[in-house]
Amino acid sequence: MYPLLEFLATLPQFHADRLACEIVHIGTGCVLSMEDRDPLPQEAMLRARWPGQLENEYRQIEGLDAMNFYMREARKYGAEVSSINRAIAILDQAMGGSTAFSAPVQSRDAFLGVPRNK
Repeated sequence: MYPLLEFLATLPQFHADRLACEIVHIGTGCVLSMEDRDPLPQEAMLRARWPGQLENEYRQIEGLDAMNFYMREARKYGAEVSSINRAIAILDQAMGGSTAFSAPVQSRDAFLGVPRNK
């Protein structure tokens, strides 16, 4: 499975269907998969489709934006800091180096875009 999907599959709100190379958001039923082309990590685009849509009726979303959003969502669902750090390590390993998320999360508020002094 693609690194971005493997990363998202480690978050508590997702279920992975590795045979189909898709993940399903348990709360919304949104199915995420990768674009057919071989993307560079910084250009990775995800396909998103919701219940009731056909496979060819998907929306393209930017992969790193989705990761940022879903990491914040995982925090709201009570994901532990250590589980987020393990997910980041999986992403780094799968992408063969460091990513925009490589710095370990030190606290529940240390996600991208969240002020640390809150």
